[in-house]
Amino acid sequence: MPLYEFICQTCGRRFEALVRIGREQEICCASCGGRDLKKLVSSFGIGGGASRIKSSSAGCATCSAKSCSTCK
Repeated sequence: MPLYEFICQTCGRRFEALVRIGREQEICCASCGGRDLKKLVSSFGIGGGASRIKSSSAGCATCSAKSCSTCK
């Protein structure tokens, strides 16, 4: 089963879910129960080494506070 990343359009929560192919419509947000989800395009690392590791102090591009759960 592939692992997908989603964002809930209702509450804004980002989460990952293992989804059987053809069963994406069965996924719902664990926070609010919403089914208005958007599948996100996730990057993955190829190869090895420290170039794939993100520093926790670097923050992320998804929040202005640089202190969301993605940044940590």
